[in-house]
Amino acid sequence: MKSRFAHKIVHLALAIPLCAYALCAASPAAAEASTVEPSDQGNAAEARALKVAEMKLAALAKEAQAESAPAVAAPQKVPKLQKGAVKKRPAQLRKKRLSKARSAALARGENIGKGQKIVGRRLTEAEVRGILSTTRDFSGSDLSGMNLVGVDLSGVKLNRANLQMANLERADLAESDLELADLSGANLRGASLNQARLRGTRLEGTRMDGALWIDKTICKKGSVGSCIE
Repeated sequence: MKSRFAHKIVHLALAIPLCAYALCAASPAAAEASTVEPSDQGNAAEARALKVAEMKLAALAKEAQAESAPAVAAPQKVPKLQKGAVKKRPAQLRKKRLSKARSAALARGENIGKGQKIVGRRLTEAEVRGILSTTRDFSGSDLSGMNLVGVDLSGVKLNRANLQMANLERADLAESDLELADLSGANLRGASLNQARLRGTRLEGTRMDGALWIDKTICKKGSVGSCIE
């Protein structure tokens, strides 16, 4: 396209001096042939021819510049979010999916991931089984009223746990950490507390008939709130 316009411009540029030369050569003969025409008609014709040629050159140059300019792409419309719609971040979506998967696994009684803790609500039996098979860490957990008869809780972390009214009859709590735990009204009949840590543990109304105390003493019948030797 550029070569075609360049070719036209070259032809016009060559035509301008040729046209001027022809007009100049013809003007003396025309002056001699006629005495009626004024002497400056040749100059006027030459000026008009030059002006027309310049206008054509300018038009061709403008056209070539317009065609060689890069096309401007139309701005693309950005789709708007519907009213009330909130764009969620990938991290939030992953967290939501993990939370759903963990809840489903716990509902099926499966193990929960290492280090995961549940606070702010009472644990379910399935969640208790999951923690016992992994971290065995119930510190600060709510186990109130839980049926844990004969369950192996040896070495388990139960510090600051809520075990009010829990049924721990014949449960193995040997070497468990029960510091600051609340065992008010719990059933510890026949349970083993051998070498368990009981500093600050609440035992108001706790029944301990036949329980094995921290020093291997067997609590006598009627032991409530404390071990009667």
